[in-house]
Amino acid sequence: MNRNILLKLACLSLFIFAVVEFLILKHYTNNVKSLTVDSVKTIDHSPIFRALKNVTYFSSEKNKAVEKCNPDTSADRQRLYRDILNGISDAKAGRMDIDPGDLPNTAHYVWCGSKLFLYENYLSVLSIVRVYRPMKIVFHFNQLPTEKKLYNSWFQELRQSLPYLVLRQTSSVLRCNSSDSLSFGLEQLASSIGGGIYFGERAILTYVPRKWKQESYLTYLTHGTNSSDEVIVFARYGLVDQKVTLEKFKENISYVSYECFSVEKFNDVMTQLILLKPNEISDVLSPCLIAPKQLYPEKIINNTMPFGEVARNLHYGTSKSMAAQPGKDPNDLIPAICHVISLNPQPGQPVVWTFQHYLSVLSALYVGGFHRVFVHGDIPPTGEWWDKMQGENVTFVFMDNMETIYQQKATVLAHQSDALRALILLKYGGAYQDKDVLWANPVPEHIRRYPALMTYDWPWYDEWPRGINMGVIMAKPGSMFLRKLLDSYWFYNDSSWEYNGILMPYKVYETYPESVLIYGQLQIICYYEICHPAWHEDYIRKYRDAGKPTGKFSMDEPHAFHFTVPKLHKLLTSFATIKNGTCIAAQVGQRLMAAVERAGKQHLLVEAT
Repeated sequence: MNRNILLKLACLSLFIFAVVEFLILKHYTNNVKSLTVDSVKTIDHSPIFRALKNVTYFSSEKNKAVEKCNPDTSADRQRLYRDILNGISDAKAGRMDIDPGDLPNTAHYVWCGSKLFLYENYLSVLSIVRVYRPMKIVFHFNQLPTEKKLYNSWFQELRQSLPYLVLRQTSSVLRCNSSDSLSFGLEQLASSIGGGIYFGERAILTYVPRKWKQESYLTYLTHGTNSSDEVIVFARYGLVDQKVTLEKFKENISYVSYECFSVEKFNDVMTQLILLKPNEISDVLSPCLIAPKQLYPEKIINNTMPFGEVARNLHYGTSKSMAAQPGKDPNDLIPAICHVISLNPQPGQPVVWTFQHYLSVLSALYVGGFHRVFVHGDIPPTGEWWDKMQGENVTFVFMDNMETIYQQKATVLAHQSDALRALILLKYGGAYQDKDVLWANPVPEHIRRYPALMTYDWPWYDEWPRGINMGVIMAKPGSMFLRKLLDSYWFYNDSSWEYNGILMPYKVYETYPESVLIYGQLQIICYYEICHPAWHEDYIRKYRDAGKPTGKFSMDEPHAFHFTVPKLHKLLTSFATIKNGTCIAAQVGQRLMAAVERAGKQHLLVEAT
C-alpha cells in the first residue's frame, strides 16, 4: 500500500469513529431528555394539591417555641453532638454562590403523627443544613418523635448539634399519609414576612437551582402523591406586606410544579449526565430527591451509585467512600499480641484457671499466630492449668477493676470488661479475646494493615440494624474507633447487658466507618452449637429461631470460634473428649492439638492431675 491509500484509510477510520461517537451521544442525549422532560412539566393536577384549598391565613405567633422537650429521657441523655455545620454538599450537581438576600432564611419541617424519626428523615434535615443553609429551621409538631431501643436517635442528635433548630408545637392535627403537613407548612410560608421553604419528611435537596434566585414560587413533588412527605415548596415571599391575596398565593404555589425524583430515576439521570458532561444541569436535573425507606448508614458507606455520593455528602461531608482502608505502610500492622481479661467475680476468693481458659490461650499462641498473650486482672490466676502455662509466652498484668465510667457506677463485671478491653487495645494495640474463644486460623498480614477489625453479632436487635460482638476485636494502638467507642460510654447503661458493649459499637461504626473494618471472618459465634458465619447473607436470627441452621462453611474460613452458649467447659472437659469428639468445638480443639504437636510441645497436651 502506498502512503496515499494509508492516509485515506486513516481519514475514513476517524470519520467512522466520529459518526459512532455522535450516534452514542445522541442516544444518551435523547435518553436524558426523556428522563428529565417530566421534571420541568407542569404537574399541578397531583392529588396533593387538594391541600391548597385548606390553607388559611393566620399569625404564626400563636405557636411559641418549645424550650425543652423530654429532658430526662434516656435518648436525651445520650452524647450525640456532631459537627454537622462543617460543610455543604459538593455533589456532582454542583454548588451555587448565594449572597445575602438571595433566598429566604427560614426552613419549615412539619412532623406528622406519633412515630420514630428515621434515618431518611435525618438525611432530609441534613440536606436543609448543608445544601440550603438556612439561618433557622423550625420543626413543627403536634407530637414529638418517639423513641425505641435508642437506635433512632437522629432527632436527638439534631437537637444537640444545630443551634438554630427551633421546636414549635401546634395544636393542629397532623395526620400522616395525608395533606395535613403540607397545608400546615403552606400556612407557615403564607404568614411569613420573608417567605421560606417547606420540606416534606423524606424530601432531600441535592443542590440549589439558579432559578431560585429569580423565581418567587416553586413546587417539587412526586407524580400522583397523596403524601406530604414527598414535597418541597419554595416561596420567596409570604403574604405579609407583599399585597398578595391568599388566593393569589395559592395560585402562585401551584402554577408551575416540578418532579421529585425517586432514587432509581436520580441514579439513571445522573449516570447519563456524567457521560454527557453538560455545562449547565439546572434545567434538566430536579433538585428534589425522595429518600428511600428502610435506609441505614451502612447502605451508603460504600455505595457507588450517584445517590450514595449524595447521601455521603450529607452524612459525612464527603462524596468519597467511607469504608476503612488498609494502611499504606506494609509494616504498619496490628501488633501480633493478644489480651485476655480475668477479673475476680468474688473478691477474697482465688481465680482458678480452667481447662477452657488454658485451651483459649494456647490457641492464641499456637494457632492464632500471636507472639505473646497478656492476661490482665486484679488477682493472679491459680490452679494446675495456669501453672502448666508457665514457661510459655503468657504474662499476667495486674490491673484494678473499674469502679466508675465517667463517674457512673459500674457494678457489672462484663460491662467493666467491655470498657477495659477498649482501654487496653487503645494503649497497646493487638487482639482482645474472650476466654471462651478458640483460634482456628491466623489473621493474615494484609488484614492486619487495617486500623481495627470487628465482626457483626448474630442476634436480631429489634430497631437496630445489627449489633457488634466484641468477644474478638483487633486494633492498632491509638485506634480512632476505640477512642470514639470510649466516648460513647458518656451515656452508660449498667442495667442493659447489650447496650454499651454490643449496640453502641455499631452506632460508632455508623458514625466513623473509616475507623474500622467489618471483617466477618474474624470470628464465628456459636450458640447452642449453631455457628453463625457473619460473612454470609443469612446469619441473623431472632432468639426464638436460634436453632434454625445456618449456611455451610469451611473450617479454614473463620479465624476464631466464639462459643457463647454453652461455654467451652461444658463441651470440652479434657483432651480425651477433644480427641474422641465430633462436635464443632472438638473439631477446633483437634486443630489446636495438631498445631501444638507440630511445634514439638506435646507436654502441653498432658492432662492436669
